[in-house]
Amino acid sequence: MNSIVVPRHVDEVEPHRRAVRLNPRDANAHALLGIALLRQRELAEGVACLRRALELNPKAKDLRALLAAALFDAGDFEAAADNYRQALRFQDTADLHQGLADALRHLGRAAEGETNARRAVALAPDNTAALLTLSAALNAQDKTDEVVAILERVLQLEPDNVDVRYDLGHVLLRAARYADALPFLQEVVQRRPDHALALRHAGTCLRAARRWDEALSCFERALVLAPDNADLLVEVGVTQKAAGDLPGSIATMNQARSIEPDNILAIRGLIYSQFALGAWQEAAAMARAAMAIEPTPDSHSMLLFILSHYCQDADELTREHFAYGERWETPLLALRQPHPNTPDPQRRLRVGLVSADLYHHAVTRFVAPVFESLQHSTQLELYVYYNHTIEDEITQALRSQAAAWRSIAGVDDDAAERMIRDDGIDILIDLSGHSAMNRLPLFARKPAPVQATWIGYAGTTGVKAVDYILCDRFLAPNGRYDDQFSEKVVSLPLGAPFLPASNAPDVNELPALRNGYITFGSFHRASKLSREVIAYWAGLLHAIPDAKMLLGGLETGVDDVLFDWFEEAGIARDRLIGRPRVSVVDYLRQHHEVDVCLSPFPYSGSTTIGHALWMGVPTLATVGATNPSHAAASFMAHLGLSTFITEDRDTYIKLGVFLAQNLPALAAMRASMRERFTNSVLGYPDVCAAGLELGLRKMWQRWCAGEAPAPLRVDLAELVPQDEA
Repeated sequence: MNSIVVPRHVDEVEPHRRAVRLNPRDANAHALLGIALLRQRELAEGVACLRRALELNPKAKDLRALLAAALFDAGDFEAAADNYRQALRFQDTADLHQGLADALRHLGRAAEGETNARRAVALAPDNTAALLTLSAALNAQDKTDEVVAILERVLQLEPDNVDVRYDLGHVLLRAARYADALPFLQEVVQRRPDHALALRHAGTCLRAARRWDEALSCFERALVLAPDNADLLVEVGVTQKAAGDLPGSIATMNQARSIEPDNILAIRGLIYSQFALGAWQEAAAMARAAMAIEPTPDSHSMLLFILSHYCQDADELTREHFAYGERWETPLLALRQPHPNTPDPQRRLRVGLVSADLYHHAVTRFVAPVFESLQHSTQLELYVYYNHTIEDEITQALRSQAAAWRSIAGVDDDAAERMIRDDGIDILIDLSGHSAMNRLPLFARKPAPVQATWIGYAGTTGVKAVDYILCDRFLAPNGRYDDQFSEKVVSLPLGAPFLPASNAPDVNELPALRNGYITFGSFHRASKLSREVIAYWAGLLHAIPDAKMLLGGLETGVDDVLFDWFEEAGIARDRLIGRPRVSVVDYLRQHHEVDVCLSPFPYSGSTTIGHALWMGVPTLATVGATNPSHAAASFMAHLGLSTFITEDRDTYIKLGVFLAQNLPALAAMRASMRERFTNSVLGYPDVCAAGLELGLRKMWQRWCAGEAPAPLRVDLAELVPQDEA
């Protein structure tokens, strides 16, 4: 029992006051006055009377439980807990254990109170109040499975308890068990059509199931009940974006901001939608606004990710990234601890990988082949720290190839660092950079003696605690971008392999031979495009008047924006071909319509270029002053196609014209592209794995020798066994 529920009697207090005045040392008089005051909800004075009664008669044990409940009601949870403990010395009852558990939970000590909550249920197994106290204690510790089981038991005892049905749906929702949560939330809505939170959460579950229209209907019904709720408008905007209606999403997010100008969720929604439409400068301005309202490492990373897509000033881009480390790493320096790792330069290494993208994500196209190659390595063993809750068949495969797999989603940096140190990790590798759900603040604490970043981001982390960046000589050639990294460059024979889709269609004949004209194409996400990129491509189309341009992966609203930009650059719509976002196989099949792909700038990308090459289509790309522009060069150079990489507009256009005039050569290249791919190091993940092993070994040896990080290089010749050299 943890609250006072007694009938209200207006005239009962004064007689008890008189009794106290007449007998000031009468414990019973003080107790009765206290009880009367509690009935009147005069908690402070009632508590004082009960305390005085106990001072006069410490043996009045029944008052101790009443005092504990009154203190709980008054919000003095520490004193309530103390009095519940004293009452339990004389009585072992369910209501006292329940009260103590609730008080401890309010004090943030749910784990401590769990024992009492379990005892309350043991004493009264069918008492729903005790069961709900236990579920609350477990819920505070994120013990979702037990919470669900208990709430299901309560519903067996009280089938008509709508509040518990809602709680069960909400708990399942927070555990991302959307399909399980939805029926409970829908039943709540059916019984209580005005339950705005149930409508909102049902909408979230429907959105997760990609049932866009039904989700929007739930959110709109909730808005009828709460028309000025900015957070509900954000839910609508997020759903519109997920459904591909980017202009609609922007309008809705702006509507939310008209109600709450500083609503961070609305601002983030605007950032995502503007960025997806290629409105980089607008997205960057919003990201800076988000930083001003909610200055966090995540907000800062979002800004840097956007800047990497459009900033072509190398000094500015570098300065902005280094500022991240200065702002978020500096306060953590005092938390750094020594590393007790054994400095043996030849021993087997424990290598940790931190990522939120180890599922059906572009990053796994690169890391999955390396996992497979390294699973039986005698030089190192892989420990994974996974920062996401999504798990699919790719996650399962990677898990089976790792020595250990730890979930750090929702785990704070203190606990994650302890986990890494307890595992004895020698080298910790970031696979995210400043992309979503990164854990760079964890790296800033330096939980491992040697740290590096690899694959997941085009550019530097700006974090000095990250010692190295792993790449190949084509991504960071001859020191060209070294001053743009806070890390030291480790140049490998192959920075990352590429895993082609196993169900990719066959390569077809060059479409230009059938069409009589060349078709350029782009399958890059719209967030990599801009008016400047489109104007650049338009120059190529002007130089080849019969050429056409295919744009793949289009979402609602994106096609109109891009086509308008082409028209502004003088390219008529009848020269443009739009293709929607489709399944991977159908996306690869769309390459059958394209002769040459075009890469955007300054953020060129990698995965899209790898897929195009596997489908026989080379990519014409331009590189610039910033490192993100060089990603395309790595793929093309490994296939001996460096001539497709240019550094100025005139050469770019001349090369496009040359290709259009030499279709037989382009057709021969297309027919042999897969062979060229599989014969290059891109087709040999073991080369990447062996180069990575040796690169990590060199990094480790420097640490063992007490030497500071320095630029390192692994040559292909070093990977050849001595007896074969």
